[in-house]
Amino acid sequence: MKEHSNYLFIILAILFQAMAGITGKYAAMSISILSSFPLNILTNMFYIFSLVCMVFQALVWQQALKHYPLSLAYPFMSIVNFVILIASAVLFSEGITVENIIGLLLISIGIAVLSREFKNRQTLDDNSDLKSDVQ
Repeated sequence: MKEHSNYLFIILAILFQAMAGITGKYAAMSISILSSFPLNILTNMFYIFSLVCMVFQALVWQQALKHYPLSLAYPFMSIVNFVILIASAVLFSEGITVENIIGLLLISIGIAVLSREFKNRQTLDDNSDLKSDVQ
């Protein structure tokens, strides 16, 4: 069960970062630069919620880093790009281009390669530990 809770921290970090970006877009769309700037930013609920999401993202990210090396955990933060791309199409009617899809496929391949490399390295380390215990 502990292994699943560790992934939960990475998943929550991804979701909080995506929510911060999405609510940041809503804040930008709802703020008029001409009216009582910066008071209109500080009282904008979208902006405040975006900041709250960033704080929670930082907290759960620190927890994730307790359980995984940065070289493994950080590539998973690229999943935020998928969430943002889908949210931008659904919530803001922004287009999804072929270049977007190719870029996300390249990110996915990179994550898969890094994950496999990490898993292989762990297996090699575990095997070398077993050999040293036998000797």
